[in-house]
Amino acid sequence: MKKTLLGISKKYAVRVIAALAVASAACQTANADPITTVFDSSWTQIANDDGIVGPGGGGQAFDAEYLYYKLNGNTLSIGLQAGFDLVDGDVYYSGKWYYAGDLALSFDGNASTGNAATYEYGFDFGLLTKDYQGDMVGDTDGINDAGLYKVTKWNTDVYSGHVISNPFAMESGTLISSANGTTSKGQYNDSYWRIVSFDITSIGNFAALDAHWTMSCGNDAIDGHAAAPVPEPATMLLFGTGISGLAAFQRRKFKKA
Repeated sequence: MKKTLLGISKKYAVRVIAALAVASAACQTANADPITTVFDSSWTQIANDDGIVGPGGGGQAFDAEYLYYKLNGNTLSIGLQAGFDLVDGDVYYSGKWYYAGDLALSFDGNASTGNAATYEYGFDFGLLTKDYQGDMVGDTDGINDAGLYKVTKWNTDVYSGHVISNPFAMESGTLISSANGTTSKGQYNDSYWRIVSFDITSIGNFAALDAHWTMSCGNDAIDGHAAAPVPEPATMLLFGTGISGLAAFQRRKFKKA
């Protein structure tokens, strides 16, 4: 029996190499290649889950990659990037269709995931939505008007082994703010993105920002958190405040004189 330089038989070495190749292929199925974010420095990143797909598999097509936000005045914008098709809202994989979920949002600082999820708001992308069993979610045709909703019930019917990825999509709720052109979407190489925007005065208490997203199988999910963001004061407001302060100072100085 011929041996290698390390004293291992060639037959055994071939088996080891084959096993490593299989293991490597399995890892590539579960994970995805790193993807560059489409969001620039004007955005604040609140989640980076790029390249790792879990608790399920499926590779890049099921990778939930990034969450970002920015606040301009009272307008809050949230950006989501994923390998899952966020433009059409569905992916065909191994003979089955899978669907994009809604963006779950919480502002009370007490968000939790799983079947007992406590996200009190959701932004519906206005796409056809079906759960893992293929049942329509929301309206009878599976399509709700795009916009921000106060959620009364979440659909949690993802694959039974992936309940940690819940909530999936809004089952019922009240429309607070219609999208009306405040959403945008696109594709960048093997990645897709969506941006939603709305007026934060419509949500009342804003203690923190929690955002969550997954797809109908729950193969991957992404969760982002940030303390309640405070917008930069407008330049003219600062200027006006400075003038008022200077005038008050001059009045006090004049009285002393």
